[in-house]
Amino acid sequence: MTTVETGNKNTGRIFIKGLRIALVLIIAGAIAAVLIKMRPHPTRRTVVNPVTLVETIKAHKTSQNMIIRAYGTVRSGENLSLTAEVRGRIVEMSPDFEEGIYFPKGAFLMRIDPSSYSLNVDRFRTEIKRLDAEVVRISQERKNLQASLIIVEEDLGLVKAEYERNQALAKRKVVSQTLLDQTQQRWLTSRQKAQEIENSLALIKPRINLLKAQRQSVLVQMKEAQLDLERTEIRAPFECRMAKKLAETGQYVTAGTKLAHLYNVGIMEVEVHIPPQDIVWLHFDSGGSVNLKGDPPARARVIFSAAGQKIHWQGFVSRTKGQMEETTRTLPVIIEIKDGHPGTGHPLMPGMFVTVEIVGKRVDDLYLLPREAVHEDNSVYVVDDGKVHIKSVKIFRRVDNQLYVKEGIEEGDQIITRFPGVATEGMKVRIKPKSDQTGASG
Repeated sequence: MTTVETGNKNTGRIFIKGLRIALVLIIAGAIAAVLIKMRPHPTRRTVVNPVTLVETIKAHKTSQNMIIRAYGTVRSGENLSLTAEVRGRIVEMSPDFEEGIYFPKGAFLMRIDPSSYSLNVDRFRTEIKRLDAEVVRISQERKNLQASLIIVEEDLGLVKAEYERNQALAKRKVVSQTLLDQTQQRWLTSRQKAQEIENSLALIKPRINLLKAQRQSVLVQMKEAQLDLERTEIRAPFECRMAKKLAETGQYVTAGTKLAHLYNVGIMEVEVHIPPQDIVWLHFDSGGSVNLKGDPPARARVIFSAAGQKIHWQGFVSRTKGQMEETTRTLPVIIEIKDGHPGTGHPLMPGMFVTVEIVGKRVDDLYLLPREAVHEDNSVYVVDDGKVHIKSVKIFRRVDNQLYVKEGIEEGDQIITRFPGVATEGMKVRIKPKSDQTGASG
């Protein structure tokens, strides 16, 4: 009895609870219906598809020199081991004789003790003066002999005439034989004296020639001594910078002793390696050498970048090596820079890693486009009469962020450079004004 009553009570509670929930739902539905009927009706609007705003550039044909970019390390075009040419002790040295210091051509570097070399020059100079004096003395001797010969020849003529007269008188027994013999003796003596003078005169020229030969020999020795004296003073052979110092003041050196390593700052070189696809843009002559007389010549710009700054030097393609590199399959090209001091005053120094831009052959009828204007399928978006037209182009060459296009577009085409999304053929667009494009790009 108790169990039945409890079950009836639970059933009544569930019924009442369900009734309450149903009542709440009915009331909420009624309120929602009233609110829906009371809401204001929205104004009907016409939907307009937006027109995409794009940036463009106008295609213009141009002629361009193909720029070949490569990289390399600077080195000097002329290196020198400065050596002593004479022996002696270093008695003086430039206060700037230190590694890394720049020297103009002819600048004083050091001096080797010149004392003994100066004495040698003086000794040979004195010997030359002695020989010159001897030539003068012999020349005067010739004049004296010539004068004596005239007198002797006159005396010889008189004695001969007297002898011939006495001979005639002796035949007639007018003079004695003794007087005739005495006259003959004087004539023979005069003849002998004249002969001796003539012999002495004949030897004058060989004697003078011998002295002149001796003088020439001594002169050569003196010039060698003067050269040795000049070699005691060592100066910069060209515009240079010292790479390594090898000598000190007071050091005794001999001929051939290394004093320093110098390099010519007036001629610097960079060896760069040109890949096969860029070799065709170099100027070559009929012999296979780089043509320095091309139009334009094989100019090059050398760029050193550091701390966000770029320093430029002007150079030219000097030569190529005789063969391609077997490992890299590139062509070694030597760039020469004549002036290693740009306007900034910063010197071009060996060891610098630089970028080289070589001015290559000139190509006509090219369109230069930014890389972002050409899509992956080598197509461009051209705007004509407010609509997009998709054109396929032929890429002639890629350089950094620019492309050279040879075919596919025409003069004056408006090429879209930036497009937000994917364009379709015939899609309507509006070109952004140039002032807005400049502001956006800045």
